[in-house]
Amino acid sequence: MEPPSPLIKSNLTIHELNVNLFEPIITEENDKKVASIDGILKATLQIPIQSTKRKLLLIVIVDKSRSIQTAWFQIQSTLLNLFSMISNVDQEIILEILFFNSFCYRLKYTKENFRELILNEKPNGKTCFAAAFSMTEDTIKKYYKISSEFKSERDFDTQTDTAIVLLTDGSHTTTRDHKKAFNNLRNTIDLVKNASIVTSTMGFTPNSRFTDLDGIRRLLGNSPGIYQYSDPSDGAYALQEKLTFILKYVLNSSNTFNLNIKIETIYNNNTTTTTTTTDGSTTTTTTPTTVDNQKSLITFNNETIKSSIKKNYQLTFDQFGIGEISLGINSSGYNISEIIVDFDINGDEKLREIKSIKATIKNDQSEESKYYTILIGLDSKINLLLNEIERFNVTNKPSEKQKSEYLKQIIQYQSKLSEIDNMKLFRIKSANRSELVELKQQSLNMTSQLLDLINSWDRSEWSTTSNARVADITYRYLFKNTGRQRRMNLKVARNSTNIKEEANKFKDLQIDMDELEDIADGDDEKQSSLLEASKQLFTDVLSLSDWTEALEEKDIMGFGLSIQRPESVIDDPTQIRIQDISTTFICKSSIEDAIALSLEVHGQEKTTGGFEVGHDKQSVAVRGRGREAINSFLPLYLHKEHWKPIKYQLKNIIAYFVTLDPLAFSFDQINALFLVLGTLISKNDIGERELLLAIQFTRTLREVAVHLNFIPRMLQQLDAIVNNPIYLISAQPKNLFVLTSYLLVLTDKELETVFKNGSNDHFKLWQNILESSIRRACYTFFDKMEQTKIDSFLFQILFGSSNEKIQEIDNDNGNLEKEPNELFDLLLNYKFDQIKFNEQQDYAELLNIKKKTFTDDDVDQSRTIKRVNLEMVQSMIRISNLLENRGYPNITILLNSLRYVKTWRSIYKDQDNIFNVIDSRYGIPPTEYIEIMKNGTRSSSTTGNSVVNNNNNNNGIGNFINTINKFYGDSLNFTPEILLDHLRAMIVQAVSYRINRHATFAVVEKKLETSVFDDHKKCISNITNDVMYRAADAIRSMKAILMFSATMDKAARSTTMDDFISTIPPIRNSFFMKFVHSLMGFGNNQFGELKFVVFLSNIFVTCDDYGTISTRKIKDHTWDFGKHFYKVMIRSFGIDKTKQIVQKVNHHIYLHDRKIFYQNDDGVWENN
Repeated sequence: MEPPSPLIKSNLTIHELNVNLFEPIITEENDKKVASIDGILKATLQIPIQSTKRKLLLIVIVDKSRSIQTAWFQIQSTLLNLFSMISNVDQEIILEILFFNSFCYRLKYTKENFRELILNEKPNGKTCFAAAFSMTEDTIKKYYKISSEFKSERDFDTQTDTAIVLLTDGSHTTTRDHKKAFNNLRNTIDLVKNASIVTSTMGFTPNSRFTDLDGIRRLLGNSPGIYQYSDPSDGAYALQEKLTFILKYVLNSSNTFNLNIKIETIYNNNTTTTTTTTDGSTTTTTTPTTVDNQKSLITFNNETIKSSIKKNYQLTFDQFGIGEISLGINSSGYNISEIIVDFDINGDEKLREIKSIKATIKNDQSEESKYYTILIGLDSKINLLLNEIERFNVTNKPSEKQKSEYLKQIIQYQSKLSEIDNMKLFRIKSANRSELVELKQQSLNMTSQLLDLINSWDRSEWSTTSNARVADITYRYLFKNTGRQRRMNLKVARNSTNIKEEANKFKDLQIDMDELEDIADGDDEKQSSLLEASKQLFTDVLSLSDWTEALEEKDIMGFGLSIQRPESVIDDPTQIRIQDISTTFICKSSIEDAIALSLEVHGQEKTTGGFEVGHDKQSVAVRGRGREAINSFLPLYLHKEHWKPIKYQLKNIIAYFVTLDPLAFSFDQINALFLVLGTLISKNDIGERELLLAIQFTRTLREVAVHLNFIPRMLQQLDAIVNNPIYLISAQPKNLFVLTSYLLVLTDKELETVFKNGSNDHFKLWQNILESSIRRACYTFFDKMEQTKIDSFLFQILFGSSNEKIQEIDNDNGNLEKEPNELFDLLLNYKFDQIKFNEQQDYAELLNIKKKTFTDDDVDQSRTIKRVNLEMVQSMIRISNLLENRGYPNITILLNSLRYVKTWRSIYKDQDNIFNVIDSRYGIPPTEYIEIMKNGTRSSSTTGNSVVNNNNNNNGIGNFINTINKFYGDSLNFTPEILLDHLRAMIVQAVSYRINRHATFAVVEKKLETSVFDDHKKCISNITNDVMYRAADAIRSMKAILMFSATMDKAARSTTMDDFISTIPPIRNSFFMKFVHSLMGFGNNQFGELKFVVFLSNIFVTCDDYGTISTRKIKDHTWDFGKHFYKVMIRSFGIDKTKQIVQKVNHHIYLHDRKIFYQNDDGVWENN
């Protein structure tokens, strides 16, 4: 094998080249034993890329004809995610979105309105490829400045490459000439110089013609793109997933080249030569023999039945010029000493490299070698089968015998795959395990798709859809989307400068294991036992390796969770739904491999808690130690050495946890981690293992906040709820759990900037958290409830109600004039009532709201704040009980959080020391910390002041504010009456300002006082004024209705036309149309039809005894009733009667407009 000419310097770089041979299979041929050893050749190649930073024009052409409406939400979601993908690519992307049906138009979007515009698009019309091609041509002309007038511009280089992606579910269905438009576009693309233009296509449903779309991707551009096909039967998210694959390929790949590989083998079939020197001594020389190509010991498992030492391979390089290959090979010999591999790309001598290496022969009997042997062999056989199936088309269909044989082969492959025990895979070291998992996952996916394809042949004849399926599988195999997607995602990480730097640091990271090993082997029994306890606790449930063993491979230990992700997490990460927080510990590599394996069986939504999973569904990647579902992972600090690999992957971990995209990191996503901690500490009866996890995760989040400089943002959020009006919605935090968990991480010194008044501000914070919780619940309780009922409830809280019988509580005698401490005691000790809810739940009934009829006496009564009485407390009890049942977060959860935070901060005073203690114990907090937290979080530890006799029947708003008062109210001296008034103020404000625009109007426009802590009386007074204003307005409206009713009665009963005319209201009167509709019932009124005609014509006609006709307008303005009211009359009277009425109306108008003259005695015509 000859190397490239030394005069030509190769531009191809080989970063990594390995040949691994696995367990040999011994067979007998011609009475001789023959060894067959399967293996794998892996290499990472890099070609030079242009040093100039080129832009990418991405043109996404989307079919929005009527037929695609069933998948439209998937397309919208993918387009929205595309903006997120682009934002994480370190390249200037010019995105053009073209929608086409019968016409084609460009989406004119901005960063602010793109979401709204995409969601407003609705599919309709036909499919016109001509329109799409023409608009694409115009777009390319615009960016490359191509025009027929200035030929010199044809060579204009804008340093821009172009990628075109076309999605359609049909074929051309209009009369426009699409072939001419296609040729014009093709000719325009040919004019573009010094730029790459690649077109990829996506077909949806069998109506999309494979031949057309395959031709488009091959003929448009200077190199072919890829093709994907999806069918509704593939699942609810198949189109979205495959379209996302195309877009990621476009954004993160540069081009596809033909890679030619040739291998030769040098083995120890040595030739020995003996030479005798002049002095009589002999010299033995051993010369290794280079094997002839025809007898080569290592061959590729090529697409032909016969093995070959040559391989032609399509390799896609990413935008950094890096490409990876992984090819199956086979060996028939043991004594291989060296392998020479010859690479060349597109036959270019400048892109040729020859390298010799030694093969790694793994002929041990380990599980690793056994599984590698099986999986490598299967991978090669599946590839061979795929290449055979690719040859079929409509004219060359497979025979029944071939179908049967293919089906048999695939079933055999799947049977062999099932023999590979997933649990045994996790006993292998993570570095090697990941590759095995990748191979298995890839093989499972390919066999599943091929099985579906072959089964479809039995259900129908071969069609272009079959070709589409084969092409789709081919491209998926070529780019290994399911098998290599993780590696591709890691490469994409280089697009972000920051993440690229951290990835390089992670690559160069050196873990200092000496300290841990010295402790494990040393004489310090205390430290040794602490480390051993830590290793036993923090052990991976799958691989059974402890955190120190994982750390040796730069793997990290964490814990599992079960979550769901609504699409809103893209904008608000705290919308993530935490179903369960497990105390099962697991390594990052293990959860990644578990997800990879589970994806093939369950799909993305069921495995990862992907977007749009319903509330009643739980996704599972792996089961925890208590059989709980786990689909996500978060890391733990544990030790300074363990933190090193975490911090360089932290952004990717957080981004994947929130969005399933490791590159889509934003600082707001850190709040999702604090949401997890806030949820964990709010649990009822939190156990020791959960406390241990909570404390260790608190330690982790402290390091996260410091490392990512998130502390200023945390303080800003706390300041917003403490020192700003909580009804200034735009400035308020979006999740209360996040706020409570901040208090676990921040130090006293850091909090001084927020809590300037010490415990008073702590009281105010927790009271504001309670009011925010009440407000959020009230949005649900009072949604769609009529305002009169809402005001009736507010009236009950503000004044009490005399319209209902007092409900006695326990042995109370119903006396309204109870002392405030007795009333507060009632609120503290009411018995919690579990409510069974249904979809048509009437919250007004649960709150016992009696619709009040407001009178002038109500409006005229004193606006002085009324002292709290029993009726008010009863209403407060009802809403408190409802908040316990349906609040989010409910009061019990808030109480748990309050107790936990208070207890934690009692031992967190020495912030510099507490985490050092935990770190010195390798992540396990001291027993005394656990005991303090257990005792402090018990509900019995927060009994109230001297007036409280709390038997813990409820965890309502009374107990919550009483607990705040106990913890932080020593200097405030709030009496039970003041606490009750605080609760009254919070409730009435929460109800009144439950809608954002109402809250903003009160704070920003009217500048009302809304801080209950600062001035609760003013808050109550403001709401009282609002209620009284609406009551007065209701009374005015009632009076107006009564007056109108009297007017209508007078109009109906009037016996003279002048009396009737006097009752007609002006056109702009609010009751005008009601008056009109009442007149339409003229059949029951005296002279009813005549009155109706006079009203419509606005003309009153009279005739005297001499037959003289007189007319006059009854109102200054005539009502032009128009076509709409004409139709209303037809529906009421019928067409014939309506015509009669209109004729009479027109006759009245005619008589008024006509000039009537008579001839006098002198023969002169005069006006009568």
